[in-house]
Amino acid sequence: MDNSNNKFKKFINFYIIFFISIALVAIDPAKSAIDQRGPLINISAGEYVILNGENCPGFYYSTSTGTYYESLELYFSEDGLIETGNATYTSKVISGSTGFFGKKYKVFEDGLITENLVSYGSRDLQQGNDYDLGNGYRLVLLGINDESALLELQKDFLPVTSKSVDEGSKFNFTATINGNKYVILEGTLDRVFNSKDPVVSLVSVNQYSTAPIEIKVGDQYGNFEVTEVTDDKIELKNRVPIRMNPGDYVTILENLIDFRVADNVYKACSYNMTKDVINSYKIKGASLTVNRSDSSPDSCVWTADSFGMLYYDLENDFSTERLELNLDDEIDWIPEGGLVYESSPVRVPYKNPEMKDYGENAYNGGYSVLGWDGEKYAYLGDNQGIVNILMDDDNDRRLYSGEEWDLGEGYTLRVDDIKSDRVYLTVLRNNVAVYSSIISPGNSADIGTHTLLYRKNVNGVEIPLFSVYVDNVLEGSGNSCVSLKYPLHFSESPLEINVGETFGSLTVVETYPNIRLENKNTLNFGSDLKVTEEIHLGSFEKTTGGKLSVTFFPFMNKVEKVDSVLPTTTQRSIPVMSLEEYLIGN
Repeated sequence: MDNSNNKFKKFINFYIIFFISIALVAIDPAKSAIDQRGPLINISAGEYVILNGENCPGFYYSTSTGTYYESLELYFSEDGLIETGNATYTSKVISGSTGFFGKKYKVFEDGLITENLVSYGSRDLQQGNDYDLGNGYRLVLLGINDESALLELQKDFLPVTSKSVDEGSKFNFTATINGNKYVILEGTLDRVFNSKDPVVSLVSVNQYSTAPIEIKVGDQYGNFEVTEVTDDKIELKNRVPIRMNPGDYVTILENLIDFRVADNVYKACSYNMTKDVINSYKIKGASLTVNRSDSSPDSCVWTADSFGMLYYDLENDFSTERLELNLDDEIDWIPEGGLVYESSPVRVPYKNPEMKDYGENAYNGGYSVLGWDGEKYAYLGDNQGIVNILMDDDNDRRLYSGEEWDLGEGYTLRVDDIKSDRVYLTVLRNNVAVYSSIISPGNSADIGTHTLLYRKNVNGVEIPLFSVYVDNVLEGSGNSCVSLKYPLHFSESPLEINVGETFGSLTVVETYPNIRLENKNTLNFGSDLKVTEEIHLGSFEKTTGGKLSVTFFPFMNKVEKVDSVLPTTTQRSIPVMSLEEYLIGN
């Protein structure tokens, strides 16, 4: 073994990989991607590793049945090397279902699987507002008769079949695919609401794609090849060796699993080591190199595009944080004012259309958000501080009379009563009522004709602490319920940021119109310079051909509790919820 291999052997025994599973989109900082980070594992010679839904959030895991469908087994024959055939991806088939590359599928027959688009979901189906199933299929509510409903499956707006379903009964609809009939929708008709606009409530809904995929032995998926397809599993093995060197970013399963190999700032870790060995790990941003041999000033700038831990709003496509480094010519320290962290508030509209009429100072027609140390906050204004946004979405929620909704920070919303078109609502803080309102959708509300609004003074600013849109009152044969949407809830505990206050190595020099921090003293750059409370700046020097260059990279230390870094070894483990189940609530 030559000297370079000896050096690699020496290093790799102290290296771990930082495993990243991509559950939403492929990791690409330039495209402001979202990633999910999994466990730290050892890649030394002789290590055998199993990744599944317990320790890898990218794999599908059923929280309703406690089933791990997918697993990835890795054997390292040498340090950082997986030989051909030593990486095995297995998708188990259990009760007609499987997980494949992070998604849930229904198995029509061996090797023919179709995506489970909705799993144990629920939805209201209103007459005239059809349930679009995709590929031209739709479910239509034709009418209601007492406690039953007439449902029809259509293809390209033409009837396929119809069924009368009683309240509380299960139902299913089939479609002809590749000459065979397969179930594409099944569920339970939970409630029938016979009102002016008939509505039925569907629960335990499973919807399957009408465009299945066929998997055959010999099919290739990136560096893997299908080696076995049976009635109980689908198996793939790597058809080429997989080599991992320090600092590498290696694709393992295409569009699902990537490995990021640590460099020498990481500590070694294996599953059988004591848990106090690892206290944290680093998440690095893009490295930027400057030439220190010439006489011109140098600068580096990082935003959410180049440092993935800075806040990025995927929905509205903006980022607010910026880290800037400016160096004078040929000096080996950062001059006063040379290191800057700045976050610029961005105005976002309310999701609730009625809140556009809210006319109080900073919250008139919308509110300002910014990132602070990588987290999203609402901006109160000059010297007023910033507050957490506990809730801001457009998801519907249905509550029955007497039910409560946990809003966070001790707040709950309770439905006291529902009468005809009136809803009696109470906001509670630690079980003590702080605000009550009667909303009659379309007629009277705290603001507009549908919105409950609870205001509170925070740091001298009156903010709409909690608001929700009361969409509709649904009357049934039993309890009536109310449909709520656009919940918005701000924290009442602001983080105060004042001029002159110090965070890490920086001092607040401005809080309006932007929050800006600068270094008030010269700073020596090195392997770990604390910029703010969460952001660090690392660097290393390199001399090539007599020219000196310095490479800088920002990073954050995350997951300081070891239990959340290492995979669990106990029999009782906390299930990892798939993205699908998180959104639907399986």
